[in-house]
Amino acid sequence: MIELAPDHKFGLSIATPVLPSAGTFGYGEAYRDLVDYRDLGALVTNPVSLRPRGAANPPRLAVRSETLLIHTGHPNPGLSAILRQYRELWERLGLPVILHVLASSPAEMASVADKLAGEPTLHGIELGLDEHTSAEKALALLRALRLNSDLPVIVRLPFSEVATLAGPLTEAGVDALTLTAPPRGLLPLLEDADEGPPAFMRGRLYGPALLPLLLHELSHWAPRLPVPVIACGGIGSLEDARACLALGAVAVQLDASIWRQPELLHHIARELAHDSGNVPR
Repeated sequence: MIELAPDHKFGLSIATPVLPSAGTFGYGEAYRDLVDYRDLGALVTNPVSLRPRGAANPPRLAVRSETLLIHTGHPNPGLSAILRQYRELWERLGLPVILHVLASSPAEMASVADKLAGEPTLHGIELGLDEHTSAEKALALLRALRLNSDLPVIVRLPFSEVATLAGPLTEAGVDALTLTAPPRGLLPLLEDADEGPPAFMRGRLYGPALLPLLLHELSHWAPRLPVPVIACGGIGSLEDARACLALGAVAVQLDASIWRQPELLHHIARELAHDSGNVPR
C-alpha cells in the first residue's frame, strides 16, 4: 500500500500508484466499460464547485499534433447535485474517491467542507488552485478546509506557482501535493493566412511535451518536500511513470493520454506492480 497522507489521523492509502487526473475521468462513470477500476489507486473526480458552473464559450479545443489546448470552464452541476448523483456509485466502486474541489474564497471553501461533513463515500479532497494564486490565499483556503473537514487534503499546484506555494503549504500541514495542474497556453485558431489575422484561444495545455517540464519540477521539489508528491503532466507511457517515481513521486496521475488510450491505466498499474514484486505480469 502507498500512503498519500502519512501524518493524517485517518490516512489515505492506495493499492497502486496510478490515478486519473482531475478533469479526465469524469466522476467515476465514464470509463467503467473500458477500465478495470481495480487497477486504480483512487478515483480523482472532475472538478466540483459549490454552485453549478456552465461550460466556457466556444471555441474550447485547439489541436497541434499531439498538443491539446482545452478551455472548458469546469462545467459541473454543483456539489449537492454531484453528491446526490454519484454517492451510490462511489460506494460501489471499491476504491478511494478523492474529490477535486474548486473554491474562490475561504468562505466558499468552508461551505464546501460543511456539505462534505460525514460523507462516507469520500476519502480525500484535492484542492485545485487557479494560476497566480497567492500564498496568502492558498493558505486561507487550506485553513478553511482544515477547520471544517476531517478529510485528508491534497493540493494541486499551478505550474507557474510551485516555487511560491510548495513551501508554505507543506509548513501549514497539507497532506500531499500534486505537481502540477496543466499550464496555460495560447494557440492560433486560423491557419490559413488568406482568412485574415488568426484568432487565438487560451486554455490549459496537455500533451507529451509537458513531461520534461514535469520531470524538471520533480527533480527539484520531490527530494525537498516533507509530504508525498503526486506527479501529473504529460505522462503517456510506462517509462514516463517510472521516471516520475524514480525522481521521488509516490504516485502518478494520467491526464490526456487516457482519452486516447484508457488501457494505459491498466498497463502501467500492472507493470509497476510487477516492478515492486506484488503481482506477476
